Amino acid sequence: MAHGVYRITEKKCATCAYWDGARSIDFVANKPHSVKAEAGSFNCLAQSGKTATAATHCLRYHLWEKIN
Repeated sequence: MAHGVYRITEKKCATCAYWDGARSIDFVANKPHSVKAEAGSFNCLAQSGKTATAATHCLRYHLWEKIN
């Protein structure tokens, strides 16, 4: 299974609260550093009926609460 790694400062679907794909947080010095997200297209919870990849960016971006 392929994954992508995105810094938490990147405004990508992988770091967005509306991302519906599998992902996990990688920590450095007990602080969130990056998000490892599964590759592929997944539903966007902000835009009904649309799909996106982890690297996509949209105007409805909202930082994932788990990396705040």
